[in-house]
Amino acid sequence: MIRGHIADTGHGPVGLFLHGFRSHCAGEKAMALTHHALARGYSWARFDLAAHGASTGALWEQTLSGWLEDALAVATLFAPRPLFLVGSSLGAWLAVLMARSGRVPVAGLVLLAPAFNFLERYYASLSEDLRQQWRREGYLMLPDLYGPPGAVYRLGYRLIEDAATHDVLSVPAVLPCPLTLIHGDRDEVVPLAVSQDFVRRVRAPAKRLAVIAGGDHRLTAAIPRILAEVDALWPRADAATGARA
Repeated sequence: MIRGHIADTGHGPVGLFLHGFRSHCAGEKAMALTHHALARGYSWARFDLAAHGASTGALWEQTLSGWLEDALAVATLFAPRPLFLVGSSLGAWLAVLMARSGRVPVAGLVLLAPAFNFLERYYASLSEDLRQQWRREGYLMLPDLYGPPGAVYRLGYRLIEDAATHDVLSVPAVLPCPLTLIHGDRDEVVPLAVSQDFVRRVRAPAKRLAVIAGGDHRLTAAIPRILAEVDALWPRADAATGARA
């Protein structure tokens, strides 16, 4: 069961926050965006992907396709109003997939340290023995860097197989809306080069990469900049509402 929170004014575009891998929709960025939206009178929603936060499910059984379907199902709750998607890390990848699908109207994207194709890179970084073990057993126990000492979590091989079908780097995305990428130059998880490569290749009405000096993957120190970028693009989404009326 997918659980989340909605604050809907009943009109205009709807902002939707998509969190990162093994994160949730009550983190610092998610809550800052929610409070900012409420103060500005924006409709805003956030939810936990399956096997994250308050939503149910086992992480090792999940796939990128499954998370995408969950996100699209949430998005259709607001149809036919246009969506303004803010995605962090994995959530940024999902936001691009949602916009590319054409299944929901997306009028703006703000992508925070987008982790495009990160599963492929992680898999390639493992030894051949570990890759064979993962394929053979169907799952792998991985160290939990955010848990107590010695903690591990289980990740299914289906996630790796499925993610390869959602490549947005070697197959450039064509998107229907303006987008801004925000990436720290000291990101320790996803190299800045990933966003630089994506913004060169993507086809969109307008695109921009904002590089945060000293910014890490979490980008919590850059929250004021993130909120400003949302405000900068929001009027275009608002104009799209009238165009669809």
